[in-house]
Amino acid sequence: MFKKAFILFFALYVSATLGAQTAPKYGHMNLGNLLEMLPDTKKANDDLKIYADKFGVMDDSITKAFQAKVTTFQEEYQAGKLTPIKAQEMEAALQKEQADIQKFEQEANQKVTAKREELLKPILDRVDQAIRAVAKENGYLMIFDTSTGAMLFANETDDVTALVKTKLGVN
Repeated sequence: MFKKAFILFFALYVSATLGAQTAPKYGHMNLGNLLEMLPDTKKANDDLKIYADKFGVMDDSITKAFQAKVTTFQEEYQAGKLTPIKAQEMEAALQKEQADIQKFEQEANQKVTAKREELLKPILDRVDQAIRAVAKENGYLMIFDTSTGAMLFANETDDVTALVKTKLGVN
């Protein structure tokens, strides 16, 4: 009798324990699409475009002036109007100016990249907090970003984009 009761109790305990353990919950979302939907991202991109365009206008102006100098040099050189020493001096000056332009372009690219990071960091932090909150509130073990192409294989999982959009107040 005791043996049957023990076996019955053990069977109930095992089934209750196994029933209480649920499979890990995984979710996925397209972070790229979500970011595009956010008004903050649009404003950041607009601000970044204005910032980058300032460098573009300056670069265009500098490049046109440089091209004009190169054209003048080539015309004068081909016409024989330059002494060999003057031609070398002008060529050296043009090479220095070209190096300065390349340096300006590199610095402009670095400044635009830094500005992009500055503008997007608060947005990405806010989205990260929303994703973490959704994962915690809904019992997700992991949420994958399908916009990066990092997922090689996945069974059907829950798309949590709608939940994160709701958390962020985006329609």
